[in-house]
Amino acid sequence: MSEVPARENFALLPHGTESLMYIVLIPFAAVFLYGLYLKLSEYGIEALRAIARDPVTWIRNVVRYAVAQRRIVRELGPGLMHLGLSYGILALFIGTVLVAIDFDLFERFGGKLLEGAAYLAFEATLDLFGLFLLYGLLVGLARHYAGVRRLRNRLEYYSYLYGLLFIGVTGYLLEGIRLHVTQVPWSSYSFVGNSVSVALASMGLERGWLSQVYGWVWWSHAVVAFGLVAALPFTNLLHSVVAVFYSGLSHTAPRFPTVANTPFKLQELDESAEIKVGFRKVTELSWYQKMGLDACTDCGRCEAVCPAFVAGTPLSPRMVVQKLREELWASRRRGPRDVFEDGVLTYEELFACTTCGACVEACPVTISPLEYIIEARRALTFEGRLEKRAVEVLTSLGRTGNMYGLPPSSREDAIAELRALGAKTVDENPEAEYVYWLGCLASFDPRARNIAKKMVEIMTGCGLNFAILGPVESCTGVEARRIGEEGRFQELAYANVEVLKPLNGKKVVTHCPHCFQALKNEYREFGLELEVIHHSVLLGRLVREGRLRAREALSVTLHDSCYLARHNGIVDEPREALAGLDLREMNRRGRWTFCCGGGGGNYWYEVKRVKRESVQRIEEALSTGAEVVVSECPFCLAMLEDAVRVMGLEGKLKVRDISELF
Repeated sequence: MSEVPARENFALLPHGTESLMYIVLIPFAAVFLYGLYLKLSEYGIEALRAIARDPVTWIRNVVRYAVAQRRIVRELGPGLMHLGLSYGILALFIGTVLVAIDFDLFERFGGKLLEGAAYLAFEATLDLFGLFLLYGLLVGLARHYAGVRRLRNRLEYYSYLYGLLFIGVTGYLLEGIRLHVTQVPWSSYSFVGNSVSVALASMGLERGWLSQVYGWVWWSHAVVAFGLVAALPFTNLLHSVVAVFYSGLSHTAPRFPTVANTPFKLQELDESAEIKVGFRKVTELSWYQKMGLDACTDCGRCEAVCPAFVAGTPLSPRMVVQKLREELWASRRRGPRDVFEDGVLTYEELFACTTCGACVEACPVTISPLEYIIEARRALTFEGRLEKRAVEVLTSLGRTGNMYGLPPSSREDAIAELRALGAKTVDENPEAEYVYWLGCLASFDPRARNIAKKMVEIMTGCGLNFAILGPVESCTGVEARRIGEEGRFQELAYANVEVLKPLNGKKVVTHCPHCFQALKNEYREFGLELEVIHHSVLLGRLVREGRLRAREALSVTLHDSCYLARHNGIVDEPREALAGLDLREMNRRGRWTFCCGGGGGNYWYEVKRVKRESVQRIEEALSTGAEVVVSECPFCLAMLEDAVRVMGLEGKLKVRDISELF
């Protein structure tokens, strides 16, 4: 025996085992490579091209989401479990590759890679990461058997969890037998294997018998490992590879994960061009969207935070992705089919979505279920397959320029009321620093108009030089886009861009987060760059500067708007506006806010729910003991006030826009 510590490859195994192993490996490798080919043929080359366009950003995102797993560890228990699994598997895979290099390359030429101090560190490291793997597997199995609600108990999942557990346990057993039989002096560095060796010795088992057992255990260990590798491209295990590449690509281009891509631009279309939007077959998805389906871990985090799912609608963002994933695989066998005609996706689940973005925020690998939902909505809208009320609101938008179906004179009435309070139009005050965008709700809904009146009073009282656009302002069309009517959205977007371009760097203030999202983010694709300020941010600034204070001392709780907090990361500024008040936070707040139920077009038509999101939100607000629920959005304001009425709480709890506190 050499005095230098070194890896003993194929120790205790008959001569020729290495050749036989490669022969056995061939069919498993063939199955693996075939499955890999099926996947790479769908998106592999395009993914590589996308990485090559911006490798630095891709690497940064891979480190952030795949290596550091920053989204996964938000939930500490499941996060540590996944860290154990992923890093345990990765370390053991790297260890296996190093052993192969040591045997097939170095030893063939009379050298040795795994020897000396490097080998001892190698053994200790693998033993440590093997424990990480076992920890992750045992916690994962315990969570499944404990019936964690969001986990799906599928045979596939149990199969590879137990398969990996078998590999981990037999790996330590093989190490323990080898150390017990060979009695190498450096065995203590393999601290787990050495413990197994000591246990075997205490049992008085004969070394000759253990050497024979070693061969059977080694082959079973190898075959199970080969089987899992072969199955990887065909099971949910594929996410362990695809998610790494996908998460790196998730933000490599200007993209809003909570908005589907822009399928065309009206002003660039040839009149004879055939317009196609959305998808009816999974094969019509983009390569990136197909890749997202394979990246899904089926963890259920999106489902757990989805307000539509919690409210009892048929929608589960997890199942939208999983059903499309299964359909994508099945389409290779029997050809693509119509996802609507065959019931893969239903109208009820697609239009229950509030587009709040909670699923996108929760996804550990940055998948956006909204992309698939909005694309599917577009297909139904394009074919005129919307329900009556949705058709009515879109028809009203086309006929009158607003989803209420009210005449333009109603907008003019709102403008007249604001002018009576001292507001001037841009034509009357071309030197204005701020331009106040009213939005449709403040123009056509009396309750929301109070927000505009209050903002005019505040800006006038604080000495801000501001103006309103007047009759030239029209609907941003953002709600039409969420419903799936891309053409109508773009018509309005181009019209508004022409109106807003001459503002020459003025700051646009809006109290509607939906308008804020359109003007600040989505209009960029149509040639508009604006500094857009939400009114809660402006109020926070005025309070911070000492120019504004609350009218009375109140205990309040803040309902963060999804389109403000989650879509745009505006969380702290509204709280600065509430400085000096008794702010009592709800459990779900900031980027983890809970939707009022009014987004994604749901404000305009009825979606059947077991328990409305707005009611659940008011119940959460009540638990804080606050006197007032503060809203930052006219949609939220209407939904929450309606819930207060339904619950009979008019005398106990008030709902106010944040501007109405000053």
